[in-house]
Amino acid sequence: MKTLNEIQKIAVLGASGKMGRGIVWLLVQYFFTSHFNKGITFQIHTIDVSEEGLISMLDYVRAQAIRYAEKKPELLKQLYEKESLNLDQEQLAKQYAKDIVSHISISTALDAAANSSVIFEAVVEKLAVKVQIIREIEEKSNEPPFYFTNTSSIPIKTIEEKANVKGRIIGFHFYNPPPVQKLLEIIKTENSTKEIEQLADEVALGLGKHIVYAPDFTGFIGNGQFIREISYAIGLVERLVLVNGLPNAIYMVNQVTKRLLLRPMGIFEVVDYVGINVCQFIMDIMEREFKNEQFNNSLLKRLLKNGIYGGQDGFGKVKNGIFKYENGELVAVYNRTKYEAFDPLDLDHLAPNNWKDIRFRKDLDAVLSSHFDNLSNSGGLAAKAAVKYGKACNDIGKRLVDNELAFSEQDVNTVMMLGFHHLYGPINSFFHEDK
Repeated sequence: MKTLNEIQKIAVLGASGKMGRGIVWLLVQYFFTSHFNKGITFQIHTIDVSEEGLISMLDYVRAQAIRYAEKKPELLKQLYEKESLNLDQEQLAKQYAKDIVSHISISTALDAAANSSVIFEAVVEKLAVKVQIIREIEEKSNEPPFYFTNTSSIPIKTIEEKANVKGRIIGFHFYNPPPVQKLLEIIKTENSTKEIEQLADEVALGLGKHIVYAPDFTGFIGNGQFIREISYAIGLVERLVLVNGLPNAIYMVNQVTKRLLLRPMGIFEVVDYVGINVCQFIMDIMEREFKNEQFNNSLLKRLLKNGIYGGQDGFGKVKNGIFKYENGELVAVYNRTKYEAFDPLDLDHLAPNNWKDIRFRKDLDAVLSSHFDNLSNSGGLAAKAAVKYGKACNDIGKRLVDNELAFSEQDVNTVMMLGFHHLYGPINSFFHEDK
């Protein structure tokens, strides 16, 4: 078995996408730093359908490298010990970026991935596409590669079986964006070899990620919790809509989850960020696999039918989706055929602080406990909705563990805190049944 530092040929499929290019940057940064001046050669072969997209990916990596170099002057001096005598900091940063990019090759042909030791797959979230690509690479490779798939929803065992790569594929689920998010879900199958398991651990730790191992079920832990929460949130909107109207009902549920549950984004803002079509796709897969569960996707279906998708543009800016955004602010909600304004909602008396204000507090547990005690003792529709929502999230998390969709309550909490930046996990003591 090759160790991480012995690997010389790596491929990234879907390299021009936001996930793919982030993975490319992480990999090239790690390998360049660890191999520099050691006589070890390596090349990262990036493949996608669009050459223009791949060129844009190179520009992204180059810009990331310069920014990284500017923040790490001591590292540059170590890497370029001789050159540092003749080059200033700006010149060293440009040299670093040039050298980094020289280890990346681009191609629109799958042949470029053949005979790679490890292939990172980050293509479109469609089983048939992933399977077809892997089969083609298998036909072109003399030595069987390991596959690290970034799927966020498809069971690894399904890809493994249909692509006929028994024991050589593992779930390696980065969170978006990969260079920033510390969390990484690793998903093994019953056929995973010790070699691929050890290599996955070594890669994850080398990239500075916090590993959470997830059982091999649709959605894994993060989307298992998130998608079920979306379903609950849509049901809550349907209960509020008769009194409040759709725009106000959606805005209230979003602000309850953001302001009163002290999160960085409300539930429907996260849906827009991820993409309405992506959330619907994952929910469809989960609905097929978990036949005893009911998933409410009525809102998502109506939006998609009207061509409302949300998601992000090439710069990471959230597109209009459930909400219309102006300068990053929520200004309207899509209601059947058009965006309509919602009524202002004053929650300051229930939550004088927001997520940003308290996330670095040393006494965070005490602050949270006091906040949720006050919330439980408050009257009014918003406060009651927040408490019920918190209890529902708690129940969802516990069911993941009870149904063996997560290995432990701690894993569920870690995924939601690191992957979604929540201040606390869904399984907690803040929302007691007697409250």
